[in-house]
Amino acid sequence: MNMLPFQPIDAMHLKLASGAVNVTVCRTQFTAYNGRDTTHTFGGKDLLLVDGRPQFAEVAILRLFQAAGWQGRWLETYPYRKHPRLWLEWKPGGCRAQEHVPIQEAWVNEKLQAIAQANGGYFSGCWDVVAWKNDRLVFAESKKRKKDAMRGTQLRWLEAALKCGCSVEDFVVVEWDVSC
Repeated sequence: MNMLPFQPIDAMHLKLASGAVNVTVCRTQFTAYNGRDTTHTFGGKDLLLVDGRPQFAEVAILRLFQAAGWQGRWLETYPYRKHPRLWLEWKPGGCRAQEHVPIQEAWVNEKLQAIAQANGGYFSGCWDVVAWKNDRLVFAESKKRKKDAMRGTQLRWLEAALKCGCSVEDFVVVEWDVSC
């Protein structure tokens, strides 16, 4: 039974140092934000209409998890390789305007720390959204359809997580596009 807030439609074949895996791919469309706004775009990211205001795909994905009863965070590692920022939304003023919202569940923090340790002590490559429900932890990576590709750091994070007891079923790539 699929507990994810997305319908799996495909698999992405990923080559890891320890062997190849197939990760679930889900596709969705988000509404483009077309208003005039001074929101900092974090390096030119697409602005989407989420909660009635401009946000990024990571927030839109997080909202889908939350609507399905999950808790979660957008986990931002750039430039915070050892101490990532945990966000629930994007505020217009750029990185310094964001509110860091720590995860209260000890078991989630322990798992994230274990994976970071297995990843050389760094959170670099952690997938964009970490979500949990009951005793399940899921990592979702946001990829704009036909624009983004998986990076080596993300493959290393996946491999470290698998070494720490996560399953390949705990990872999902969310390919998205915009509708007007």
